[in-house]
Amino acid sequence: MIAWQDGYVSDIEYMPGFYREQMPVHLDTVCMLRNIEPPVTPGAPYHYCELGCGVGESALAVAAANCKSEVWGFDFNPAHIARGRELAKRSGLKNIRLEEASFEQLATNDPFGLPAFDYITLHGVWSWISLENRAHIVRFIDRMLKPGGVAYVSYNALPGWTRSVPTQRLLAMLGKLENTHSDVQISKALDMVRRISDAGSAVLPVEILEMLKKERDKGNVAYLAHEYLNEHWAPCYQTDVAEDFAAAKMEFVGSANLLENFPDLSLKAEQRAIIEEVPDSLRETVGDYFMTRTFRRDVYMRGARAVPKHVRENRLRQQRLKLVIPPSAAHREIKIPLGEATLNEGFYGPALRALSEGPCTIGELLDLPEADGSTASPREIIGMLIGSHQAMAVINPVTKEAVEAARLYNAAHLAECADNGRTVTALVAPAVGSAVTVTVLEMLAYEALVAGTPAEAQALAQASAKLLLERGATLRQKGEQVEGEDETMRTLHENMEKIISISLPMWQSLGAI
Repeated sequence: MIAWQDGYVSDIEYMPGFYREQMPVHLDTVCMLRNIEPPVTPGAPYHYCELGCGVGESALAVAAANCKSEVWGFDFNPAHIARGRELAKRSGLKNIRLEEASFEQLATNDPFGLPAFDYITLHGVWSWISLENRAHIVRFIDRMLKPGGVAYVSYNALPGWTRSVPTQRLLAMLGKLENTHSDVQISKALDMVRRISDAGSAVLPVEILEMLKKERDKGNVAYLAHEYLNEHWAPCYQTDVAEDFAAAKMEFVGSANLLENFPDLSLKAEQRAIIEEVPDSLRETVGDYFMTRTFRRDVYMRGARAVPKHVRENRLRQQRLKLVIPPSAAHREIKIPLGEATLNEGFYGPALRALSEGPCTIGELLDLPEADGSTASPREIIGMLIGSHQAMAVINPVTKEAVEAARLYNAAHLAECADNGRTVTALVAPAVGSAVTVTVLEMLAYEALVAGTPAEAQALAQASAKLLLERGATLRQKGEQVEGEDETMRTLHENMEKIISISLPMWQSLGAI
């Protein structure tokens, strides 16, 4: 008899996390960049499914930020589903269902009365599960994804993971020798692997072991256990994943890492020329030999439909963008797959200044008098500004209903994050149908504001200090412990002034509070 875990680490829960690449608005952007019709009209309701949703943080964010849409999340670990359901209940979310089910169960029967889905996503699951379970996922997609629907799959990629394969195999073999919990297994196995490396093993890269030790020292043993101890762990070449997905009539669309969809930002001229010579089915994989990506975020579509160029350009010009960082943090220096690049001042200087004043359509940015003569295209603009995580697409009206759903979820979610000692999380924002990052000080301020504290620095500082005291928590700034009550209050007061003047107006305009 095969255990229900099927070789997957399940004795410790997977750590929660929000991944913007799984959000439908982001997947729609990938489609637009690749000249493909998105599954639904921007802002229209949709049916969304996440497979292997863990505790459901990304699925819950989709539901809370898009209250007219219907969201489903599935995970075979009952502890994950129980935790996700509890947060959904405390948030008052009515448009999400989290269910316990294996991939085999989902592929072979439907006890839940599922709708056909516009979006099906899975994050990090594919390279941790057996070939049989991968086949179950493809069958589920084949049966449940609408024509024109999108699937997102992320996975450990080859050849980028090649140097880590001996380390993972040794960790997994040594871990099995310990008849104890996975967190203890990975810790003891890592100690032994480091000893083997120190004794002269040339196939265990020291920098990889140092990275693993740092993760353990930070307390991320759940990540290490889930990443390295799964029995069926196997990184994949993109061409093999594409072949598997082809069984469900899926076509590769592009990368959810937006900047990877611009070849001149990802590959040198000589590399691009070589890739042009190979068949389309191998271009992504050959590109991985140049880019050495260790993790891919791929978007597939069931029935890709090209958009006429003039229609696409008109749509992109009408797309409204909003800064989701403080205006003072807007920058032209961005990280690209090839390294770093500087966006040209002629267009992006005026564009970023205009966005600092409020949302703008891409057409409005192109028509700025100061940007006259710019060679920037609508496609480039949306790729650079959203791809650099400075802006997001505005897709939903900020209604009273939407704000209430977001506020209830955010308050419950942030309280849970604080109870678990998380210092960074995501705040759902209906206007962009997604979420924005908030730090621990912003988390404290949000909780206090929702509880009725006035938007005054001293009042918020006092309320935040009380929350810290109630949780037995302390404040850290730039990695250093803030010592003493007076220093804590001074730090809180200074930061609350910034949050009131910068963060709060942005949250309000996004419908997050």
